[in-house]
Amino acid sequence: MILDRRAAMLAALLLPFAGSGCGGVPEAAAKLSTTVPVQGKVTYKGKPLTHGTVVFEPDAGREAHGEIGPDGGYTLSTFKAGDGAVAGKHRISISGLNKKDLPLKYHAPSSSAIEFEVGADKSDYPIDLK
Repeated sequence: MILDRRAAMLAALLLPFAGSGCGGVPEAAAKLSTTVPVQGKVTYKGKPLTHGTVVFEPDAGREAHGEIGPDGGYTLSTFKAGDGAVAGKHRISISGLNKKDLPLKYHAPSSSAIEFEVGADKSDYPIDLK
């Protein structure tokens, strides 16, 4: 898992240079660096979480993070504050909480079973944890 993440990050860093002698940035590299605004509210058992970090892990590209505010709201950032997440499928996790505040299954994208397809047609991604 860590190796896959490192490989994806390395690919994202090197792709812009792949076409540098061919007249521009490859379309795939441009796609990986384009973000879509993402915001939402995190609730657990019907009540807002008041702290922690929402993590959107894409199949390809850089992860997006957003601090959870006192009302449960979050706004994601990937390259700069508030820019959102790269488009595509994402696995979601919540970090910065202990197991008494939130079950451990939500702490890792591989066990949370929460996925979103991020796209330009939607910006609100509420996360309702049970």
